[in-house]
Amino acid sequence: MFSKHVLYFSLARLALGQLDAIPTGFDTDRWAWWSNEDPLLAVIPGQFNRTLWDTSSAANVSDERVQAINDHVNQSSFVAYDERFFDIIGPKATVEQLQVLPFQVHEASCYIPETGQLFFIEWGPPGGVNGSHDWQYLLDVKTNDLTRIQTNPPTWNVHGCVYQNGKLHVVTDGGPDETPYLATIDPYTLERKTILNNYFEQPFISFNDLELDREGNYYLTDSYSGWGRSLHPYAAPTSPTVYFVNGTTLRIKPLTFLYPGNANGITLSPDGKTLYLADTGASDSSQKPGVRRDNYPRDLWAWDFATSSNGEKLPLLTNQRLISRAIQYFYDGIRVSRNGWLFGAGGETVDVLDPESGWTLGSIRVGGGGNDPVNIAFGKHEMRIIGKGGVWHVKNIRERLDKRWT
Repeated sequence: MFSKHVLYFSLARLALGQLDAIPTGFDTDRWAWWSNEDPLLAVIPGQFNRTLWDTSSAANVSDERVQAINDHVNQSSFVAYDERFFDIIGPKATVEQLQVLPFQVHEASCYIPETGQLFFIEWGPPGGVNGSHDWQYLLDVKTNDLTRIQTNPPTWNVHGCVYQNGKLHVVTDGGPDETPYLATIDPYTLERKTILNNYFEQPFISFNDLELDREGNYYLTDSYSGWGRSLHPYAAPTSPTVYFVNGTTLRIKPLTFLYPGNANGITLSPDGKTLYLADTGASDSSQKPGVRRDNYPRDLWAWDFATSSNGEKLPLLTNQRLISRAIQYFYDGIRVSRNGWLFGAGGETVDVLDPESGWTLGSIRVGGGGNDPVNIAFGKHEMRIIGKGGVWHVKNIRERLDKRWT
C-alpha cells in the first residue's frame, strides 16, 4: 500500500534496529512507526517496566537501543501503529501549542465556526475559588487572543460542551448553591438558559460530558468527578449513570450504570446507531480521597441502540462490547470523526482507534513533560486539543473531521 523506507538509529556507531517504516513524503522528524515486527519491540532485551499512568515510550529500559527508540518517539508528533493512520492524518499535518496554561485541567472544548472562537474551561482544584469556577475562556482562533468570559447568569463549574444549532450546550458539576444541570449558552449574548437539573426531583451527582444526536436529543454522563473534588456539598445520590434526554420533551431515562467505574467521555457514531463511553474509574478525581480505586477501570465501551418492531431507534442499549483499554492512562474526552474514527484524549496523547476492530491506529502527541490532553474539538481539517498545559492546534489533517450536521 505504501512506498516505505526504513529509518535506522545508531548509538556508538551501532545499528539499533528498525523503528520507522514511514511512507515517502512523511517527515521522519515528526513521525514514528511503532511495530512489533521490530524484534527489539516484540522481545525487549534486559530489564523494562512502566506503570499504566506512563506512556510506553516513557518506560524504564536497560537496553540502549530500545531507549534510543523511545527517545525518537518522545520527540515525534505522530506515532503510527497501523498504516491507516498515515492515510487519516496525511503528510502535511503539524502540532502547535497555541496557549501555555498551568498544569490544571482544561476541557469542555467547543469550536464555534460562525464566530471563529474556541470555548473551553478551567476545571476543579487547585484553580478557581476552592476549585470552583464561575467563568470560562474564549479563544479567538485567528488572533490567538484568550479572554475570560462570564455568562448571564454566571455558570458554575462547566464540565462538558457540544456546539450545535447555533448554541453551546453545556453540563455542569453544580456549584456552592446549585445542583448539576444541563443548559444552553448563546455564543453572541452569553445568555444562559438552564434546561434540566433533576431526575424526578433527585439531583444529579455531577455532570461530566454530553453528546447530541442529529435530532437534538441529549446523552449525558453523570459522574463522581465533581463530587470527588468536593465542588458541591451534598452526597452522591446514585452510581455513575448515562442518561438519555429527549431534546423536545426533556423526558429523561437512564441508559446504563457504571459500578465500579466512572462515566466520562461520550460520543455517537456518525449514523447515531452506536454509543461510545469512556470509563475513568481509575481517575483520582472519581472518588473521595482515601477511597480505594478497585480494578482501575479505564476502558472504552460501545453499545448499539435497540430498535422497535417498526425499526425506530429506542433509548435502550444492547450488545455491549469493549473497544479498547487505553495503552496508557485513560481516555477522558472522546469524539467520533466524520468518517467514524474514534479519537480519545488522555495521558500524553490523543489516540485514533478503529471502532469496529478496536485497534489503536496511532497517537497524536503534545510534547510530554506533563502535558495531558483532556478534550478535543474538531474543525474541518483541524482539531484543537485542550488539557493540562494549554491548548494545541493540529492542522492540515488529510481527512475531514467535523460532523455532517451542526
